[in-house]
Amino acid sequence: MVRTKATILCLTMIMLFLSSCSNEQSDRRTKILDVRTDLTKDSNWWVVPEDVAKMTIYVEAEHTDIVLFWLAPTGTGTGKERTLIGYDVDGSDGWSYTWEFGDRTFHDHIHIQALGSDDSTLASHTINVHSP
Repeated sequence: MVRTKATILCLTMIMLFLSSCSNEQSDRRTKILDVRTDLTKDSNWWVVPEDVAKMTIYVEAEHTDIVLFWLAPTGTGTGKERTLIGYDVDGSDGWSYTWEFGDRTFHDHIHIQALGSDDSTLASHTINVHSP
């Protein structure tokens, strides 16, 4: 698991580097079109009810090879505290991840990264989750 996380982190860093070096604009760049969950949304927050122990996050993305799902606490400068919670490498059935988190409470961000099939682009989107 640690090796897998290290490999994915390394791939993410390479993709970020390559995307910053590329000046070409292409219609084949990865894009995140929509992110939703199987939870209820209240304003800008997805609400995790007390009796729920898992959630599925659905991502609609184009020109994508892999989608990463990160959990980070809310607050300023918390990016270094994020944790990889899952990934999807097979978009043939749509991009998604079902996370079984148990009885934890939330006031967090879930950061979604789509790594491009062009080997040089990255798209990201963040959702907010909280427990009442």
